[in-house]
Amino acid sequence: MKNLALIIMGLLILLFAIIYPLPTMLAIHGVAWRIAIGLLGCFSLVSGVYQMVRKR
Repeated sequence: MKNLALIIMGLLILLFAIIYPLPTMLAIHGVAWRIAIGLLGCFSLVSGVYQMVRKR
């Protein structure tokens, strides 16, 4: 169940980074912000898949 939650959370974070408008309140440039959030989503997605595969 935890692995599935990591996979879903990773996908949601990736979608958030793609769809959400650029942050205007942060001092980070839009591309850097999307890359940072996208990497977080990818890490969560890969971690969930890895744990699911390793469990089997």
